[in-house]
Amino acid sequence: MLKQQKIDKVQELVQKLSVKNNLIFTNYSGIKVSTLDTLRSKLREKGADYKVVKNRLFKKALKDAGYIEVDKFLKGPIGVVFSTEDLGEIAKILKDFKKEEEKFSFSLGIMSNVVYNEEQINKIADIPSKEVLIAQIMSLLNAPATGIAMVSNQVISSLARGIKAVAEKNAQ
Repeated sequence: MLKQQKIDKVQELVQKLSVKNNLIFTNYSGIKVSTLDTLRSKLREKGADYKVVKNRLFKKALKDAGYIEVDKFLKGPIGVVFSTEDLGEIAKILKDFKKEEEKFSFSLGIMSNVVYNEEQINKIADIPSKEVLIAQIMSLLNAPATGIAMVSNQVISSLARGIKAVAEKNAQ
């Protein structure tokens, strides 16, 4: 690769890092290209990109973009997931892919310049999606109102039955 091509590649990576600043580092060694293409399309649906990077160029791009030192994780063939969204949905996709492809692994995640190891990424993957969490919160908020409505309905029904009973008794 010519020097200018390397400079252009680093600038491209810095640009990508500035736009999609949440990252997960993966090891794709031994995975077929067609299988990685399937992973790429799943990630693209969630607004993320998967890119195979050259370690030295990516190390330079991380430094230029102001990321913390992660040199020890830049060994061997590295694929990086770039995302603007929280890593939860992305981590779920990677975790499911890892179940299908035993050779696939992820070693590091960076979200808001905080580093997460593989175990922490797995825990992030287990967190319910934003929509599920909102639904759970809404049901919790709705429960007291439902209870109040049921109690007030029962009081009004009891009062109506009592009035009807008195009216029937007086009518006899």
